Amino acid sequence: MPPTVTGRVGQAVMRTDATTDSRLRTHPGLSMFFVRDRGSTGGVIAEADRAAPRRARVIVRAELRCWGRPELVESAELLVTELVTNAFQHGLGDVGLRMCLTKTRLLIEVRDGSHHLPVPGDATLDVENGRGLILVAALADRWGVSDDGTTIWCSLSAE
Repeated sequence: MPPTVTGRVGQAVMRTDATTDSRLRTHPGLSMFFVRDRGSTGGVIAEADRAAPRRARVIVRAELRCWGRPELVESAELLVTELVTNAFQHGLGDVGLRMCLTKTRLLIEVRDGSHHLPVPGDATLDVENGRGLILVAALADRWGVSDDGTTIWCSLSAE
């Protein structure tokens, strides 16, 4: 089952022909989910789940190129990698990824099933982990968490 979409990001989207009346045009979108291995639990990512961020990155790169937006690839790949990794590391249940492109923004949403609000980590030089949300905050134009805490979202300017 695909991830639940929060009201913050918008409605489901799909591709349309460029000749479609602009009042009826929808925007490209992507929705997928990764079934969590039973070995991935609080703070531990199972070997089977370690490939999920890489798979998400490859799909995001391909979609953005298909949509004619290669200038967004590098930033979107980093954001998706950090958010999907965090979802497996700290979330519960399957991990959903949703991305859509509007005229002005690229919206990325990752659902992890956990109601615990994410907190940026310690970014000191001697700490190996904890920089994911700091990178998201630095790279994204905006970011936030759904009211129920299960979904984190961010956006990039697409203008």
